[in-house]
Amino acid sequence: MEGHLQLLGKKIVEHKYDLARKIDEVRIQHGQNPPELTEQVLQLRGELFSYFGEALYENLKEVEKGFIEWGKRNGELAVQYEVPLDLALYSTRFYRIVLWDFIRDEIKKQTSSAETVLKAASIIDPLLDEAVHAFSVAYVENNNKVLGLAREAIEELSVPVVRLTRSIAVLPLVGTIDTHRSKLIMETALERCTELQVEHLFIDLSGVPVIDTMVAHNLFKVINSLKLLGVEVTLSGMRPELAQTVVSLGISFEGISIAGNLYQQLEAMGFESTSK
Repeated sequence: MEGHLQLLGKKIVEHKYDLARKIDEVRIQHGQNPPELTEQVLQLRGELFSYFGEALYENLKEVEKGFIEWGKRNGELAVQYEVPLDLALYSTRFYRIVLWDFIRDEIKKQTSSAETVLKAASIIDPLLDEAVHAFSVAYVENNNKVLGLAREAIEELSVPVVRLTRSIAVLPLVGTIDTHRSKLIMETALERCTELQVEHLFIDLSGVPVIDTMVAHNLFKVINSLKLLGVEVTLSGMRPELAQTVVSLGISFEGISIAGNLYQQLEAMGFESTSK
């Protein structure tokens, strides 16, 4: 049996690129329309089939490392090329189909026993599962990194402190203010006001859909922190529906400077109207 396994493994290695190309044929048979096969993809597929063959006659522990590394590298590449995880995992079944079609044909040629087939299956199937697991872990980890970077970029853009004059700036807020974002607003506002030497900051609420007790509490924390730095803060853009909500909830903005309209407030401070 060992001799048959070794011969089978070497046949797989010998035909690894034929098997790699066969995958696209099987995908078409299953109703898929695979893109043109690139040299990089051909090499990656061939490498995995080579590992399958080596597993039948080489040290299994060493070959297993190759499967895991292959899974990690391909998980990273799948994220890089924006391949959906479900599609990538679904495609692994084609490796199994192609490989076992080839093994079945070779077994017939060798007139090998059922014991040889079972032994090959006990080696190959767990290794493919190992590669898929390593792929999935690497995919999730790299995808989370990409999402984290995207989130950081979006968050930076969501708290823009815009300088109007040497000492006056505006912070236009758009969207819901939750606990995480309020912390970001505080950190960014404090940092930028210090950096720009802002003396008066307008926090414009025109784009904030809802103000509840939590949002108000978070705004108070931001305002009080800025006051400690000597920055005067004015809330603007309090739309009628927001004002009604604030009143109905019993939220008090006592002691806080409020301007109904940022444009009018700036004009009253001496800014030229662009309509003149």
